[in-house]
Amino acid sequence: MKTYKVDLDYESFLFDPNYTEDSVANLKIIREFEYIFFLVNQESCILKNARDYEKNYLNKLKGLDFVIPQLDPRAKNAESWWGNRHSYSIEQKLNSKVTSAELGKKNNWGFYKGAFAKSSDEVEAHIKQFPEYKNWIIKRPHSFSGIGHYQFSSENINKFIMNKIILGEVLVEPLYKRVFDIGTTFIVKDGIIERQFMVENINSSNGGFKGGVGAKGVDKFKKYILEKYSYSLDELEEITKKIAQEYLDMGAINNIQIDSFVYEEEGVLKLYPLVEVNYRKTMGLVIQTLADKYPDCSTVEWVIRTKKEIDEDRDFYTRSELIRLSPDGTHFQTYLKRNL
Repeated sequence: MKTYKVDLDYESFLFDPNYTEDSVANLKIIREFEYIFFLVNQESCILKNARDYEKNYLNKLKGLDFVIPQLDPRAKNAESWWGNRHSYSIEQKLNSKVTSAELGKKNNWGFYKGAFAKSSDEVEAHIKQFPEYKNWIIKRPHSFSGIGHYQFSSENINKFIMNKIILGEVLVEPLYKRVFDIGTTFIVKDGIIERQFMVENINSSNGGFKGGVGAKGVDKFKKYILEKYSYSLDELEEITKKIAQEYLDMGAINNIQIDSFVYEEEGVLKLYPLVEVNYRKTMGLVIQTLADKYPDCSTVEWVIRTKKEIDEDRDFYTRSELIRLSPDGTHFQTYLKRNL
C-alpha cells in the first residue's frame, strides 16, 4: 500500500533558496488545503497527514463516496503527491513563467506585448512603446495564484512600490479585459497523454483562485462555455495539444496544466492561449474529479470563499445546494454545487 504526503509547498521547494520542509509558512498552506487529497484520491493508501481531522468530517466525506485513506502523521517514506519529483532542473524549467512566456511569444500563443524587465526603468521604457494600453501587470516568474502580482496604471507609476516588487527579472505586459479563464489539463503517465480536460477557473481581480466549474468530458464543457459566453473553445482545444507536446519534448512525464483566457478588445472576444503552465497537480484536477463524480450534472462548481466573504453574504449558509467539503478551522471554506 502506497504512502503519500500532500506537498503543497512544491513551488517553494523548486524556487525558494531558503526552503525548509517543515517551516511554518509551508506547513500553513499544506494544513489549509491538505484535504483536497480526500476529494481526488481513489485508491486504498496511507496519508502522512499534517493536520488532524474530526471523525464526523471524515464520515461525512465517506457518505459522499469519497475514498478516505488511512491517516498516519508519522508515516515513513511518503511519496510526494502534488508535485513531480523526477528531475529538479527540468521541473524548475517547466514550472517557470519565463519558459511559458518565451514559448508563447515564439508561437504567437501569448505574451504578445510583454517583456522581461529587471528594473522600474526597464518597465517604463517598455510600456511607453504601447501608449494604447493604460493598465499593466507585473508578475514574478515563480509566483502562483496571483501572489506577488502587481497591477498599475501607466498614468500613475509608483516607483517605490515597483522597486519593492522587482526583486529580480519579472514579466510585464498589458492587463487585458479578461472575460473568462480556462485551465486545460493533460493527464500524463510516463510521458504518454491519457486524457485532456478543461475547467473554467474563477479568479479574483488580482489573479487569486476562487474556485471553478467543470463538466464530464471536454465536449460537454465546451457546450457550457458556448452557451454561457457564445464562444467556441475548438481553437483552444487544438492549441493546448500543441503546447502540451512542447512540454513533453522538454522532458515532461507527468500532468501538464495550461492556463488560458479569453479577453475583450474593441467589442471582440479574443483568445490568449498560453498564460502559464503548471507542471504538477492543480486545483483544476479537484474540479474535474468532482465533475467526473457527478456525470449526470450539466456542470459542477467548486466554490472557495474566506470566512469574511461568507459573513458579508448573509444568504450564503442558507443555500441548500451547497455542500461543504472543507474541514472546520480553515481560512478558506470550499463548497460543492451540482447543477442539473
